[in-house]
Parts: sequence; structure tokens; C-alpha cells
Amino acid sequence: MAKPAAAAPAAVADQGRSDNNCCVEKKTFWSQHLASVTLSLIMFLVGLANGWSSPYLAKLSLQESTDGIAKLTSEQLTWLASLMNIARIFGACAGAVAQDTAGRKMSLCFAGLPMLGGWLCVATASRVEWLYAARACCGFAMGMIWTTLSLYLAEIADPEIRGLLPLCTPLSNNEQVLWNISAQSIGLFLGNLMGPYISMKIFGYVAIGFNLLFLLLFPLVPDSPYRYITIGRLDKAEASLAWLRRRADVKAELQQLQDYVESSRVSLLERMREFKDPIYMKSFLMMFMINIFSYFGAYNVTNNYMEIIITSSRVTIEASTIVTSIQGCSIVSGLLATFRVDRYGRRFLLIASSLGMALSLTSLGVHFLLLRRFDFDPARLTWLPCLCLLCYSMSYTAGCGCIPSALVGELFSPRLKTLASLVFSATSAVFSSLSTMTFLPFLELVGPAALFWFYSAGIYASIVYYYYYVPETMGKSLQDIQKEPDK
Repeated sequence: MAKPAAAAPAAVADQGRSDNNCCVEKKTFWSQHLASVTLSLIMFLVGLANGWSSPYLAKLSLQESTDGIAKLTSEQLTWLASLMNIARIFGACAGAVAQDTAGRKMSLCFAGLPMLGGWLCVATASRVEWLYAARACCGFAMGMIWTTLSLYLAEIADPEIRGLLPLCTPLSNNEQVLWNISAQSIGLFLGNLMGPYISMKIFGYVAIGFNLLFLLLFPLVPDSPYRYITIGRLDKAEASLAWLRRRADVKAELQQLQDYVESSRVSLLERMREFKDPIYMKSFLMMFMINIFSYFGAYNVTNNYMEIIITSSRVTIEASTIVTSIQGCSIVSGLLATFRVDRYGRRFLLIASSLGMALSLTSLGVHFLLLRRFDFDPARLTWLPCLCLLCYSMSYTAGCGCIPSALVGELFSPRLKTLASLVFSATSAVFSSLSTMTFLPFLELVGPAALFWFYSAGIYASIVYYYYYVPETMGKSLQDIQKEPDK
């Protein structure tokens, strides 16, 4: 809170009492969590789109006919797995344009439209081309979402809970968070749960229902106060802050935000010049490296091909049962991550998450080596791939799945946030596409053991990088992070 330049002794005393009252006043976060819950509907749909892959790619690769669609070739499977990530690149560009012209909130609203189109294609699919279109539409929507989501959440959240909101926290009670579950993990879990038992058409209709609910509810949430200040609507910015903070008097914070945004107004040319600043070049390089390491993390590979991987590991348990159990445990991991992200920090969770993923993939490679080189009995090793994939999925959800996108919203000034988000989302989509497109060819070329060890070697390298080069942003305001970007 800004202090007056001069004051009479009595006024100073009153100010001190007022400050003390402010210090003990409880902050109210429920409205910010309510906004993130509403937004979590679109993240739930992202989870459903990702969860669709594992059961239905397995069906389409193993069954002679699935919902009237003939068994797919390896090339068709690769395209079906990859198209969503390829379309994310174009969605990221569209999201960057939309959030700069219409704002973060409207960009997220617009993302619901191609997502709805994708589910309509799934519900009416009679040929593989319809599924191609569905994956492309969902991928385009995801590109818009990931370009905008972390920026919107970072701008509406109080610094004390900003680490929770990127995980789409569903419930809170003042400062004490009771339940914190990733909506994307829930969608992924339900997608894996429903997939083996219902047709693609019914799956599509279920997703359409949630999509329509999002399009009805999210427009009721206020836009970011940053956005209103940017377009000169101070009255709406004050109303947005009052709704988000649940306080009638937000003029001091409004003035701080106004000064912050006004100091950031620059032309596109000046924006590009600032891009060359060593501080931001370092941040851009860091986010690029995180995306490279995400290739080795191979999450898109395990998510898209999990049932196929489990089937090839020759376990004695039904593959769909294992996948559903793994995704259910990932929800618990997401719950624990939200409790810890603002206690232990972003960097710690990145390192712990990467270590868990690396050890899991190393052990999974050992499993395939024991099967193929030493001819072990698969029945005696059933526990090993199950445990490996469980630890891998829980580790990813606990850190690497959510922290990088949160950092994009924290490390860059308002002048560069849109550009940073675009670059991060687009490069993430590129490496995700490479990961899914190269998995089957590399698998045939070098075998599963060598491939999983290759992935794990890259993750071990990422741990060293995160320790030395990723800054800690826990508990800092966005302004403080910009002033102290290094560590």
C-alpha cells in the first residue's frame, strides 16, 4: 500500500492502526478460485481430448472395425496421434492475435468454438478423415488455450495463490485450500475410463455437453484488470479487481497496476527491441530449453500410445484397467502438487518431477530388456511396467505438466507476454509433434529399451539445467519478478 508523503502525528498514528488492521485482515480468494473453476471446464475438455487417444488408438490399431471405421495402418495411426499437436502451432498463432486484439478472456472463449467443432466431428465420424478433422480442431483450440491460459490466470490471481490457479483449483476456503485437483487430469482420467466401454459417438456427445456448459458460463467471469487498463476502461478494471479481491476499495492496487501497465505501453518495434534485452533473451532461451526437454519427457508419446505400450509389455492385466488406474492416481498427484507449489517452489517441483520421470523411463527400458534379451517370464514382471508408468504419470502431473506454462505468465513483462506465450506454445507444439511422429519409427529402428533410455537420458540432463538456470518465482508479485528475473 502506498504511504502518503507527509502526515500529521495523529494521522500517522491512524495510518499505523489502519496498516495493522490491513495486516491482520484475511484475504478472500474464493472469487479467484471460482473464476479458475469455470475456466477449468475448458481444461477438462483438453483432458478429454488427450484421454481419447489411448483407448481409441488401441481400438483402431487392433480391431478390424471401430464404430464403422476400418482398422488403421501405422501411418494413419501416426497422423491421428500427431495432428492435434501440429494444429496447436496454428492455434498458438491465432491465440496470440486474439488476446492482443480481443483480450485474454475472449481468446479463451473463442477457443471453445473449434473445440466444439472437434467433438462434433468425433460424434459424427464415419471415416478416418473425420477423426483427422476432429484432432486438428481440438489441437487448434489447445494452441489458443495454452497461449492464453497462464497469462489470464497470472493476471487475476493474488501472488499468494498464483501457483495454485494454473492447476485449475476447484475449491478453497479463504487461505486454506481444501481440495486442489487438476481439471485436465480429471478429463484425462475420464477419457481413459470411458474409452474402453463406450463408442466414439457417445464420447463425442458427452464432450459436447461440457463444451456448451463452458461457452455458457465462462463469459460471465470478468476479464483481467490488466486488459481493461490496457484499453483505457479504468471503471471496468476497478470493478474487475473488486470482484476478484472481494473488496470495495481497490484503488491502491488499481493505481499500482495502472502504473505498471502504462510503463509497459510500447510499439511493436520497441517490443522487438526489448526482446533483445539479455534478461529476456535468457528467459526465452530458458523456455525453449524446457520445450526441448519436454521432447525427452515423451509425455505425448506415453499418453497417446499408453495402451499400446502396455500391451507390448505383455502384462497379464487388462491394459485399459491399468491406464485408468494410472490416470486416477495422477489426479492425486495433481492434488498434492497444488498443495506444494507455493510451499516448495516451482524449481523444486520441476526437478523432483523430472527425476521421477527419468527413473520411471529408465526402469521401463530395463523391463523390455529383460523380456527381449533375457527372456524373462512376462507374468513375473507384470508389476514393473505398471509401476513405471504409474510413477511416470504421477511425476509428470506433479511438476513438468503445469510449472512451465505458469512460468511464462510470471517471467515476462506485459510488453512481451503475448510474444513469449506464442513462442512457448508454438515450440511446445512442434516438439510434441516430433515426439509423437517419431515414436513408432524409432521404436521399430532401435527397440523399446534403447528408446526409453534415450528419453530418460534427456530428462537427467534437464535436472541439471533446472537446478542452475530456472529462477524461483514463488510468492513474488509479477512486478517483483520482473525486477529480479535472475533468482
